[in-house]
Amino acid sequence: MVNLIDRFGRIHNYLRISVTDNCNFRCFYCNPNSAKDCNTGKDSLLSFEEISRVINLFSSHFGFNKFRFTGGEPLVRKGFIDYLSDIQKLKNKLNFKVGLTTNGYLLSYYLPKIIDAGIDYINISLDTLDRIKFKQITKIDVFDNVLNSIYNTLDYGFDNLKINVVVMKGINDDEILDFVHFAITKNINIRFIEYMPFSDNDWNKEDFFSYFDMKSIIETKYKLIADNTNNNSVAKDFILSGYNGKISFISSISEHFCNSCNRVRIASNGDFRTCLFSDDKKSLNFKYLFKNGFDDNDIALKVIEMINDKWEKHPDEISLKKLKSNNMFMIGG
Repeated sequence: MVNLIDRFGRIHNYLRISVTDNCNFRCFYCNPNSAKDCNTGKDSLLSFEEISRVINLFSSHFGFNKFRFTGGEPLVRKGFIDYLSDIQKLKNKLNFKVGLTTNGYLLSYYLPKIIDAGIDYINISLDTLDRIKFKQITKIDVFDNVLNSIYNTLDYGFDNLKINVVVMKGINDDEILDFVHFAITKNINIRFIEYMPFSDNDWNKEDFFSYFDMKSIIETKYKLIADNTNNNSVAKDFILSGYNGKISFISSISEHFCNSCNRVRIASNGDFRTCLFSDDKKSLNFKYLFKNGFDDNDIALKVIEMINDKWEKHPDEISLKKLKSNNMFMIGG
């Protein structure tokens, strides 16, 4: 076993796997302007057996100790919930943690099976606490379903729950203090995420609301105390002095965290990505490698080659918009 270290000395031990590019929401900051899914197709997705092989490879060869399933929306992929029982067996064998990022629509229905399967972390996306705005953002009227998924997860006594909030100027930046109140009353972690540019979304500077602006608003009412207990976190974590809950910021644009990045990704089509913003022209496709008989040792060497080409930091926002195949719903956020 060797550590997966890039030329800048960053040790990678966390893999995010997009199990599908399909989603039952149509959020404009994620899905393409056409409002259609990328629709990779079943034959181009990694099979569940192949996903297990990927996890085994990264755990056994590189000592990865954390994996996360993303999308698209992972819960819409047929067979995914049943597959989690296989993940539980792998967890017991290889000793790693596993997380799930979901929009929450179907979570309540599947929650007992998800918790029984030993999922360690759940992130639920919720960009507004207003029902009307929720429909405007997601193009679907299921606000109560998502809210109930949050409540039900808490009722199960699940501790590692985070709420992801993409903050956009003129859309939901007026709700920042409402979300802080939500964090306090429910004693949970709210993560405010800067709106990020991708090739197929509507990002522009006028809609951008920075981490500094978010933090300033919160500090008009609360004292934030930095929480540095997680050295590998991409988020800036803060405790609310005198209150329950935690507030975090993901400042991908205004103050990037590339120097401490410990994660790599596999897109829904099997492409290995060293960065959320990397272009697939330099990608390594696991579906192709498996189909053409490459063994795990050969693949591990190719992964090392890829990590040695990882850039020191991602390009500026203007350059990011020019990447042709950089889609969040396909890569997994």
